[in-house]
Amino acid sequence: MITQCLNPNCLHINLTDIKLCEKCGSTLLLMDRYRAVSLLGQGGFGRTFLAIDELKPSKPRCVIKQFLPEVKSKKAIKKATELFEREASRLDELGRHQQIPELLAFFNQEERKYLIQEFIDGEDLSKELEIKGVFNQQKIEELLNDLLSVLEFVHSNNVIHRDIKPENIIRRKKDNKLVLVDFGAAKETIGENDSAIGTIIGSAAYIAPEQAVGKAKFASDLYSLGATCLHL
Repeated sequence: MITQCLNPNCLHINLTDIKLCEKCGSTLLLMDRYRAVSLLGQGGFGRTFLAIDELKPSKPRCVIKQFLPEVKSKKAIKKATELFEREASRLDELGRHQQIPELLAFFNQEERKYLIQEFIDGEDLSKELEIKGVFNQQKIEELLNDLLSVLEFVHSNNVIHRDIKPENIIRRKKDNKLVLVDFGAAKETIGENDSAIGTIIGSAAYIAPEQAVGKAKFASDLYSLGATCLHL
């Protein structure tokens, strides 16, 4: 059993199911149950690992998100921490929807924050575009039929996703359903007419004009979904 060390300064691949990294001595199991097996990706807020839940008989796969912000200033770290904690809260509220990943755990270990979420087996739409080519009209209509109900659910819980793009939509292999992921940029709102200026966040190619000046609203997600469809 391969075990990936989670120490940011080590990341050694251990070839056995030992409990301590053979290179740096760090604890390999999170909460005595989650074992990282490979690095999935890295972004501004941290690293994402494919993992196994050792406590369940079926040993299902899951995803470990490790909070490791690249920013250095106290203000930026505070904001990044807020966003990471907010993602956990949003998943806790919204993960009961079958097309949103379920939050499995959120905790601190060895002075680092971790979020454990359901693993969605499939490819994101940017990879699908790369492999299969542009989407025809029928495929776009199917995408909208599938995702608009998910957005309706998100918005009915007073949450704006704020980062809808092909990379954040995964086509699940087992049922071909589209799953909306990465709620790290999500914002809770009081209502549609909330006029407070917030943090400018999102991906430049898909961001709505009002969101670009820090005034995201529910319609901003629809704009980003439309931009996603045009890109595809």
